[in-house]
Amino acid sequence: MTRSHTPTYDLALSDADYEPWKGPPERSIVICSHPRSGSTLLGEALYFSGDVGCPLEYLHRGFRPKLARMWGCLSLEDYVAEMHRRRTGPNGSFAIKLFWQDIVELAHELAPDHFPAPLTCALDEVASDHYQSLATLLACILPNPTFIHLERRDRVRQAVSASTATQTGLWRSIPGVGPEGTARSADYDFDQIMATIALSDHCHSHWQRFFGANGISPISLTYENLVDDYDDVTSALLVQLGSITSKAPPRRMRRQSDHNSEAMVHQFLKDYAKRKSP
Repeated sequence: MTRSHTPTYDLALSDADYEPWKGPPERSIVICSHPRSGSTLLGEALYFSGDVGCPLEYLHRGFRPKLARMWGCLSLEDYVAEMHRRRTGPNGSFAIKLFWQDIVELAHELAPDHFPAPLTCALDEVASDHYQSLATLLACILPNPTFIHLERRDRVRQAVSASTATQTGLWRSIPGVGPEGTARSADYDFDQIMATIALSDHCHSHWQRFFGANGISPISLTYENLVDDYDDVTSALLVQLGSITSKAPPRRMRRQSDHNSEAMVHQFLKDYAKRKSP
């Protein structure tokens, strides 16, 4: 049995709350990404810098139910108010990690007659005004947003990472925080990896269309640059966000890739080449 993709993550506990904030935040910092793209590493960099919020997957199905129970929320309206109250920093900044499926699920929850269920529409069936409606919906929850688009170029390693985390339940590795090992290794599954790559491409295509339809020029980052040049990339981002510090905080997270995941990457590439050959 796999462990749940939910906290004992320390930043999802009450100790990470700020002093209570009254009303909506003055600005929102929105990390737009997809699972296994470095969003937790980036979120921790922003949180530990001190003044640009605590980005978590507040609207994701893995975090929201437990946070809602912990905060005593019975409705989405209550949850959003409590999210703003507890997680808006002293300078009025609220930060969040947002995956495309979070937006689609939230929109369908709020207006099921207007917004279809997730993955029920082909990409080319979605008109520009649909993305504009989504932006209007988000503005009620995330006022005055600054968008950061974080993407992982290597879709194969992203998919292998997702497959491994799903099977083992180990979604992050931080010494002293949550589980540090797993009782089993992940099994190679060509079809699962292919499906995960397809979903990632689908979601990032929606992000690009969302930005284009709403005239948004997001701050663009890649997982590869963030991991390989963490200090400089983080420092430059903090300057762009107007942080009081431009010094990147130390990294807590450890890389989770290992010989098993690399073996799966190479096996997938070999199998993919065989299937594509005439």
